[in-house]
This record gives sequence, C-alpha cells and structure tokens, in this order.
Amino acid sequence: MPKITSDQLAIIAMSMALVVLIELTLFNNGTVFILILGALFLFFSFKKKKRYLLWTGLVLLFFAIINIWTLRLLIIGVLIFILYQYLTKKEQVMEIKSQLANTSNQNILIGTTGAPTESYHWKDIHIQRFIGDITIDTTETILPNGKSIIVIHQSLGKVRIIVPYEVTIQLHYSTLYGEAACLHYAPKQCINEQLHFEDGEMDAKRVLVLYVTSWIGDVEVQRG
Repeated sequence: MPKITSDQLAIIAMSMALVVLIELTLFNNGTVFILILGALFLFFSFKKKKRYLLWTGLVLLFFAIINIWTLRLLIIGVLIFILYQYLTKKEQVMEIKSQLANTSNQNILIGTTGAPTESYHWKDIHIQRFIGDITIDTTETILPNGKSIIVIHQSLGKVRIIVPYEVTIQLHYSTLYGEAACLHYAPKQCINEQLHFEDGEMDAKRVLVLYVTSWIGDVEVQRG
C-alpha cells in the first residue's frame, strides 16, 4: 500500500471538512450545532474524566452523523479501512538489548586502568502506532541507575511488555476502553480511565517507568 504523506493527508482532511461544511450550510443548518455540542462534550469528558459527558457527546455525535450524508460516507470508508488494517495487522516485536557505550581510551604505559562503571547505555523508547499488537522485551538489557522510560501511544491493539525481575516497575495506563493486566495484580477493565501500578522497592536504584496510552487496546506487563 502506497504511503500517504502528511501533506496529502492534510489535503484529504481539509477537503472532507469543506464538503461537510458545504452540506451543513446548504441543507442542514441545525445539525452543525449538535455536532459542535457533541464534540465539546467529548473534549470535556477527556479533560474531566466524566463518563456521563463521554456518553452524552457520543449520542449527540451519533444524531449529527445520521443527518449528514458526507459524514456517513466518510465514516463508512474509514471503518472499512480500519477493519482491513486490523485483519491484516502484523505484531511488532521489539527486543531491547544492551548496547556498548561509545568510549575512547588512551594507551597508558604506567598505572592501573579500572574497568568502566557503566559499560552499557540506555536510550528512552518512544513508540507510536495506529493499529497492531506490540511486544517489547527488555530482559536482555542492562538498565542504568535511576529512571528508564518507555512511552507507547497505541490506537487499536494490545501492548505487551516483558520486564526484568530485579527492576522496580511503574505503569501509567490511559485508555478509552481496554484491560490492564500488570504482573500479579488482578486484571482491571477500564472505560475512559487512567491507572497507575507500581511493583518493587520504593527506594530501588533502577526503576522502569512505562507510559501506555490507547484508544481501544489492552496492556499486559509481565516479568521474564
């Protein structure tokens, strides 16, 4: 499938918005207020974390959509595309391994050369993906002292993270709909929620912080 550039996507989005605006202006003057009101309810539901605002916004948007033909066609096309992508998705597996730090040593004729205290270095991980499952294995790396961070933004799909036994874990999970299964904690179903899990010693030298956000998707953290 040919890749769509950001300029092409912007043109498509503006064209669709223009078509919807023309229809609203010529044929459905009242529907635009329902559309704007529904969008505002959704915005404040994310900001205030109130479920009744979320459902009110969704109902208003539903009534607005069924009265706008261009939005119906747009949503049908988007849903077909998303369904196709989801059915043909491939799981992204990432195994994080230790990397030798770039060092420069000078030849010393007299004296004692000590072993480096930090043989490996860690780079924080940031992943963004629209559709598909993600598996990240960090058991083959050596985490440095302090906090190491993994950030994952996922729209649709499951995120699975395998972490070392001896490292303290902090998980920050935010989703519209999904399930969180973190280590020995009981799985928790989430609807427009933010969760925080922590496992390990509070004053540990090494802490792995996980930030996972999704629209619809589960998260699973296990030690391996």
